[in-house]
Amino acid sequence: MGFRKIRGKKYNSIYEYYKNADPDKRTVAYYIMYRDIDNTPKKVKCEALNRDDALKILNDKKAEVAKEKAEIEKDDSLLARKLMNNNLTLEDVAKIYFPTKTAKTIKMIKSTFYRHVNPKLGKIKISKIKTSDIKKLSEELKKTPALRGAQQKAKLDATPLNPRTVKKIISNLRALFNWAIKEGYIDKNPVVVGEIIKADKNEAGRVLSDEELEKLWSLDELQVKPRLLLFLKACYHTGARPSAVMTIQVKHINFENKTVHIRAMKQGKPYDAKVGDELLIMFKEWINEHDLVHDNFIFFPIQLYRKATIEEEKQAMKNRHTRYQGYAEHFRNIFDKHFNQNISPYDSAYRVTVYTMRRTAATKVYKKFGIVHAKKFLNHTEIDTTMKYLNIDDDMEVIDYGL
Repeated sequence: MGFRKIRGKKYNSIYEYYKNADPDKRTVAYYIMYRDIDNTPKKVKCEALNRDDALKILNDKKAEVAKEKAEIEKDDSLLARKLMNNNLTLEDVAKIYFPTKTAKTIKMIKSTFYRHVNPKLGKIKISKIKTSDIKKLSEELKKTPALRGAQQKAKLDATPLNPRTVKKIISNLRALFNWAIKEGYIDKNPVVVGEIIKADKNEAGRVLSDEELEKLWSLDELQVKPRLLLFLKACYHTGARPSAVMTIQVKHINFENKTVHIRAMKQGKPYDAKVGDELLIMFKEWINEHDLVHDNFIFFPIQLYRKATIEEEKQAMKNRHTRYQGYAEHFRNIFDKHFNQNISPYDSAYRVTVYTMRRTAATKVYKKFGIVHAKKFLNHTEIDTTMKYLNIDDDMEVIDYGL
């Protein structure tokens, strides 16, 4: 890998990233350098497609940092007085907490906090917030429409927030309280996730029948969007988690050995999933159709690719994998329409999700070849995990012992 600084005073602090293996040293990404609110130098990748986009992102970031510094300086005296009097509210602590975070998702986490948490708990002294308050917040979030503003008015029957979204909000709130404990603002974390949201340690529990699978593969929504069909087929035939399937590159597919290399997830290790001709043929047709090569991702951001105006930008798009969130929204709408009618969003054991592909395929392997092969198919490290995941007690009747 290599970085080169863009010439010209205008583009100071903007860098182009290229691959050393490329003889033309073509730019594949842009990085910006700035100082955060603690004056620490930061060099981060941005979503720019050209140097002018990168310049705008850099200037916006500098303006954001300057604004946050000004707000902190303005609030410092007030916060200091509140801290001395033990009067800090959750909102006060949030104002101190968020500027210290540098994760890529912190903007979204901050926005979600101020949209869903702050109106309910923000004005309460952080030392006075109890687990019961968090439970009440969780129950209200479960009924909160996912749409906002004009969207919500246009669709009065808007579905509530996705259960995963509610869990993330509560988990992020727990992280804020943990930080507050470390900083000495409070002594105890009231966000006890196990008491607030029923934790489902296994993935979605539903398994599709052969008839349901046939119905799924033939849905019009998947036929008109072949990338969605390919993604679901890849999840099903490899048994991999969706986030791992999203990162499959052309070089990971071995057509001769009939395997797909799957990256490590959770506590597992990377492995080669054995797949059949159906998926390999679909991969080959997709690769040929989109002129994909060695390092290109199968599931690249196709919309951004189509919007790119120059060939260099188009090729750069193929070296990025798309975001799973976009696919997840499409699949949620499809599954809710055809499989999840009248099933609560919180009744995960009966809802069809993308993870249903993994569990359905694993259950088929288990029924045909046994638990050891199912464990290997799922790339679990412990067989106990596979046994819980497959709910074997419910499946025992399908086995013919031949006695």
